[in-house]
Amino acid sequence: MEYPATATRAAQSPPSIPPRSSSLTQSCSISINPISLVINECITITSAMRKNARWAQSGVSAILGTGSSPDFAPDAGEDISLIARLGLRTKRTRTTQDNPLMAGFSKLRVDLAECRDISTFDTVSLFHPFLQVIRSSSITGPITSLALNAITKFFSYRIISLSSPRLPLAMQLLSSAITHCRFEASDSSQDEVVLLRILRLMECMMCGIGGDLLSDESVCEMMETGLSMCCQMRLSEMLRRSAEMSMVTMSQRAFELLKQIEPEANSSTLEAMTSTSSGNIGSVQMGEPATAEPNNTPRESPNPSMSEFTATAGQLPADNAYSNVDLKPFGLPSIRELLRVLISLLDPHDRQHTDTMRVMALRIIDVAFEVSGLTIATHASLRSLAVDDLCRHLFQLLRYDSPQILQTSLRVSSTILHTMRPHLKLQQELLLSYMISCLHLLVDIPKEPGIDPILYEGVPLMPKVLLRSSPSVTTGSSSGTSTPVPVKERQRLGMEGGQRGPDARETMVECLSGLTRIPSFMVDLFVNYDCDVDRADLCEDLIGLLSRNAFPDAAAWSTPNVPPLCLDALLCYVSFLDDRLDMSPTIKPNYPTVKQLMEQRDKKQLIIQGTSKFNDDPKKGIQFLVECGIIDDASNPKSISRFLRNTSRISKKLLGEFLAKPSNKDILDCFIDSFDFTDKRIDTGLRVLLESFRLPGEAQQIERIVEKFSERYCEFGHKEVANKDAAFVLSFSVIMLNTDLHNPQVRNRMTLEQYKHNLRKVNNNEDFIPEYLEAIYNAIKNQEIIMPEEHNNQAGFDYAWKELLQKANSSGELFVCDDTSIYDAEMFRATWKPVVATLAYVFTSATDDMVFMRVITGFDHCARIATRYNISDALDHIILCLSKISTLTAEPSATSSVDSTEIQVDGSSITVSDLSVRFGKNYKAQLATVVLFRVVRGNEYLVRSGWREIIHIWLNLFANSLISPYFSELQDKLDVPAIPMVTPGNVIKRNDPKDSSIFSTLSSYLSSYAVDGPPEPSDEELESTLCTVDCVNSCNLSEIFDNISALDSGKVQYMLQSLLEEAMLLQQRRPFLSLRNEFNNDARSIGGQSQLLSTSSVNGSVEQQNLPSFAPLSIYVLEMATCLVLKDAECLAILRPKLMATFIAILRNAGNVYPVVIGRVICYMLAILRRVIDECTASPSEEKLADIKLLVGEIFLSAASVDNDILKESGPISATGIVYCFRSCPDNIKMILLDAPEQAFWKALESLLENPEAASVIFEVVEEITGIPDSDGEFQVRHEKDSTKLRLIHNSANFQAVIDLLGAFASAGSVGSEWEQRHDHRSGSIRRLGHSSTPPITNLAASANLNSRGESGGPRGVVEGVDRRNYSTMKASASGTGNKHASEDSWRGSTVVNGKRMTAAEVNAAVAAGTYPGMQRPYVDVVERAVKAVKMINAFRSQVTDLITELKLERNDGWTTFWFPVLDGLLLQCLNACREVRQEAFGSLQRTLLSPELSATYDDFEWTAIFGTVLFPLIAGLLRPEVYQSDPRGMGETRLQASSLLCKVFLYYLERLSGWEGMLDLWLQILDMMDRLMNSSPRDNLEEAVAESLKNVLLVMSSSGYLVQPEKAQGDNKRLELWDQTWKRLQRFLPPATLDSLPGSLPGSIPAAVDRGAEGSSEPVED
Repeated sequence: MEYPATATRAAQSPPSIPPRSSSLTQSCSISINPISLVINECITITSAMRKNARWAQSGVSAILGTGSSPDFAPDAGEDISLIARLGLRTKRTRTTQDNPLMAGFSKLRVDLAECRDISTFDTVSLFHPFLQVIRSSSITGPITSLALNAITKFFSYRIISLSSPRLPLAMQLLSSAITHCRFEASDSSQDEVVLLRILRLMECMMCGIGGDLLSDESVCEMMETGLSMCCQMRLSEMLRRSAEMSMVTMSQRAFELLKQIEPEANSSTLEAMTSTSSGNIGSVQMGEPATAEPNNTPRESPNPSMSEFTATAGQLPADNAYSNVDLKPFGLPSIRELLRVLISLLDPHDRQHTDTMRVMALRIIDVAFEVSGLTIATHASLRSLAVDDLCRHLFQLLRYDSPQILQTSLRVSSTILHTMRPHLKLQQELLLSYMISCLHLLVDIPKEPGIDPILYEGVPLMPKVLLRSSPSVTTGSSSGTSTPVPVKERQRLGMEGGQRGPDARETMVECLSGLTRIPSFMVDLFVNYDCDVDRADLCEDLIGLLSRNAFPDAAAWSTPNVPPLCLDALLCYVSFLDDRLDMSPTIKPNYPTVKQLMEQRDKKQLIIQGTSKFNDDPKKGIQFLVECGIIDDASNPKSISRFLRNTSRISKKLLGEFLAKPSNKDILDCFIDSFDFTDKRIDTGLRVLLESFRLPGEAQQIERIVEKFSERYCEFGHKEVANKDAAFVLSFSVIMLNTDLHNPQVRNRMTLEQYKHNLRKVNNNEDFIPEYLEAIYNAIKNQEIIMPEEHNNQAGFDYAWKELLQKANSSGELFVCDDTSIYDAEMFRATWKPVVATLAYVFTSATDDMVFMRVITGFDHCARIATRYNISDALDHIILCLSKISTLTAEPSATSSVDSTEIQVDGSSITVSDLSVRFGKNYKAQLATVVLFRVVRGNEYLVRSGWREIIHIWLNLFANSLISPYFSELQDKLDVPAIPMVTPGNVIKRNDPKDSSIFSTLSSYLSSYAVDGPPEPSDEELESTLCTVDCVNSCNLSEIFDNISALDSGKVQYMLQSLLEEAMLLQQRRPFLSLRNEFNNDARSIGGQSQLLSTSSVNGSVEQQNLPSFAPLSIYVLEMATCLVLKDAECLAILRPKLMATFIAILRNAGNVYPVVIGRVICYMLAILRRVIDECTASPSEEKLADIKLLVGEIFLSAASVDNDILKESGPISATGIVYCFRSCPDNIKMILLDAPEQAFWKALESLLENPEAASVIFEVVEEITGIPDSDGEFQVRHEKDSTKLRLIHNSANFQAVIDLLGAFASAGSVGSEWEQRHDHRSGSIRRLGHSSTPPITNLAASANLNSRGESGGPRGVVEGVDRRNYSTMKASASGTGNKHASEDSWRGSTVVNGKRMTAAEVNAAVAAGTYPGMQRPYVDVVERAVKAVKMINAFRSQVTDLITELKLERNDGWTTFWFPVLDGLLLQCLNACREVRQEAFGSLQRTLLSPELSATYDDFEWTAIFGTVLFPLIAGLLRPEVYQSDPRGMGETRLQASSLLCKVFLYYLERLSGWEGMLDLWLQILDMMDRLMNSSPRDNLEEAVAESLKNVLLVMSSSGYLVQPEKAQGDNKRLELWDQTWKRLQRFLPPATLDSLPGSLPGSIPAAVDRGAEGSSEPVED
């Protein structure tokens, strides 16, 4: 049966499960009667006492106790025995009253016998006998332990409850008893058990029922008792640890209660709280922890009232005995006293306190701040202790070498910063600055092989806190004073970093790591310090510290645990930033805006630069600060002095010298006027002044300073100093006294009397007050006036700390940014470099998977942060680092394809290269690549310079056939073949992929070497390549390409810029090769599709020639750039100029560019043109048309500037692009194309003609432009859809250009000449074999190497491209089997050709048709185009008249502009080596010269130029040896035709020429030409033919009356001269026989000859 604490004997409750208690001390229900339990405890104690000799005689009475009969009960206050009470006279006997301890228990038992409910029993009475035992010094330890255990049971079993009578008083009595516990010492172990019982009971009292009822005095006594046990070194370690644990528990309870205490109304009442009134905190004090000695005499209670409780046995205090005693529960006074005592134990200069005591105190303080948190800061009295004494002691303990002290001090410091950062702005700066200076490694990062130094670029080598010119304890206080401790002493005092041991460094790093886990810690540092002009850059320095120590080499200076700790801290930093990305960027009231912070930060940087310049040269420094706006005006001394006074970064020595210069007197005056000397003695004022700068050494400079100081000091009305003169003398005396008393070289120090004597009658002829001088003397004697930096003792630190506290009041509030992310962007912008560098370096050097995962997560966080806040530099650097780690950014090699091998198995293939194998083996590189593209994916819009690395990777993957050349749908719209892949150096075909036995491998290996080829890739290399392929596939590059397509022009321009730069670099890296060799071995274009010819071998045999790998890479880059520009109208308008400039630069440098690249560049430019045209067509405007004109000029001028040899190689693709562009244009745009500046369109077309495939495509365009001539020589519309014929040739420039272009086509037909001449030779031989006569000459001839003016050195034909194998075939046919059979079977009248017997007729037919073996006609299409071109030139004669009329040209201009190009074009082709072309040209020229349009519109004789510009040059050209040798067999006939044509044209225009004054000269030139023709070549038999033609002309002229004998021309001088000159010339070259045949008198006209000439037939006129 259970007996709850409130149960009675009559009312008993059944057992129940008690609720869980939240108290630190658990209580429980009991199963026996509580009254019986108390009585049992009494019996137990008395039983133990009776066993002691001292109480052995009181056994019976103690056992029986006092009776309960009222008849025998004594009156109150009586002390008589039982016999006396019965009225008997007897001798007095011993009673229990003789032993008060035993009597107390007897009395309690009697009282309990009458009690029915223990909850109604008086608590004081219940505790009284037990407390007597506890306080008795005559009791042994075990008995005291029983008493303590009994009271502990009362609390644990809930016998004592809050409803117990007089519980508050009982708690005070119990507290007094256990804190004054005395017992006889016996065994030390038994004694410590008693002390453990005391500790346990104190815990029950503080944390259990009634703990809130304890008074401040009781709590202080209990805490003092616990601290004494903790500090008593003679006690065992176990007991001291137990005491410490109890103190921790009680302190938790005490400081937890602090949360329920109302904050102090006014912090200014702190002084009033130290009053001695009983109700104030001044009456609550704890003495220094003392040793609890068990055998000492009882100690007097610190509270005098406690002596009243030492009553005699059986006597209890009355109810109103303490009615005047305030039993107020404990609160702030006891808590403050506890904290004060704990802090006092930390004083490093108190030698009575050991390190063990300090560690114990630090642990308790740590718990106190962990429990109370920010509550301590709300109470001014507690906050002042923490801000001042606690921080001061902590920062000095940090310099201790003891690991335990250092670790505990850092733990407490970290806890304080967790809870009280808003009130510790300068203290936090001091702590962090010290730790940074201690931990930052000032050594360079070691260079490791295989790690690019760019990976750790951005890691600071020195913190900014060490770079400051004047470090101070406040790290930049606004007063201008610096730390009053030199470097060595600052290290000793814990204010400056020094060489700390490895364990100490690890401990400090652990502390910093813990601080960085505060989510807003770093941003708080950035806002409050990095953006404050007077504060240090703690955020940057701390990130730099963690970054530098995260490198593996930091372990050599500390421990192996430091690098991972620092890395973890950095990862926590970026993780918190990532967590706050979705946090609302709100600003709390009174918090600065981001703009304000950045302005302060910029100003801070300017001040740092300005002060640095000032320390080098004050004038330059001030000038710089004025230019930056830090100082308002260089001529304003107040502005300058204000800056000098409020900055701490200026050298104090230099400042003193600057102020003391005579030229800076105004600045000195304003500087000293800024000081306030109110209520300051003159030595104090002088001390304050000299803290801001060092007094210079020259007397005059000192005098100027002291003079101004004296003047300023007197303005505050100090009665002790009469005037400024007295102040001047007294100030000087203070300086001299300071030197005299503290200069080690002075032996006889000045005494006070001497000092007073020296100052007699200087205070306005009176003496200074003696007490005043004495105070000055003592102050100088006790503390030297020197610069704060020169203090070298503890006083220096105290002074600096005092100054820190003073500046803390004006340093401003520390902003806690725990619920906003508005400042994160700027903080990350300032700190990302070392973070990313660390992640990259660790990623490179790590080997553990967990490290990889953490670093990858860090990269993801950094990328997300950079993306959210648009910090492109950070994202670019992340990409750069990951790219370097991926090993894929190496420059592409021109020989990479030679080393690669393509393995083909069952229709699929894989390319094995050095890169794919090496990358597949590098797990770290694969991981970096995947992370890289995961970072890029979705963030493409923010990438800037990072595109360069990404493009390098793409190129390397493409060069090794790891990615497809297809990356965008826009490529389909370019109308160009697919990007050529880099063909591998070797191709291996495997029939059975499963056959991988050792024999097959060895066989493959040996067979590859047998054909001088490299061995097949091993299985390991194949596996590595497959790993590479899987890695590339997992990068999802297609998704990145899709995202790029969605970017706007502003974002795409960065990628475009990188692409263009890479394109130019690829051209610069092009290997040096001669153009001829390179073109012959590089690429060919077949059927309009770009086919790469590679030096690859199939199973060891060489298959084809290789294109250098840079060409496909250049194409890949340029095509991607083109797709970016073409993706939308915005990109086209904004990005086109950059791309076009690059294309033009490539074309201008075509000699150093691969021809295949040139062709595609032209196509890309045309694709851009088409897109611009489409935009104009959709929304036409004059501006767009003007833009198209400019673009057309750029494209075709650039294309026309490329060397013909290069265009020959790139012709088909360029021509296809031009054709597609032209055909897709509307008519008005076509005119723009044709009217391109400088005939650029036509020049570009003409430049591409030498490529046969390009020529065919371009000819189609020309046909579309001009039309196709019909049988009548008129142009017809080519396409039926053209309802009306558009005149595209609408000006003289286009007319001349198209004639030249057609002439080039016609000239290209000269390639047929060689076959014609060989055909003549072979056909004669073959016909002789077949007994047949020679057939007619076919329409093919040799080429003439003439330009468009008939001169040598013009565009060459494609003679170099003729397949020489045809010739060998012809020779073999002529001298081989065919001839053999012919000789054997000639008697039969037939011959055998290639195993087939042919008759003579069949041979003749085959020869004539060109099907005879070895006689096939090459270049048929070229010759056919040439003939068509001649016809098209001739067809233009029908449009000349219309063009002249349309353009309203003068007749002379019309001849020069239109007729002459047509005639000149036909003239050139009359010299063509190909007979078919030449014959067509002669016929066309004859029709044109004899056409009525030529002279019908000319009233004057402009048309007579046909002789001087057409016919005479024609004959002169035919007479040239090189022309004749181009076709020796056919040129004789052509000469004959030319002479005939000359005669026909002359006779046709004879009638009109008769009235022309130049008739005689023309006729004489004709005779000269006939003379030259007759004497040109005897082999051609021209003499007879020319003479006959000339004879016909003379007959016509004679019959027409133009050439008459002299006797018939009397009076007509012209005819006389004509006759005379004619016969003179004829006699020169005509043979006598011919002259004789000419009759002296010629008959009439011969009209038949003239009629035949007028018909315009292409056949030569024969006599």
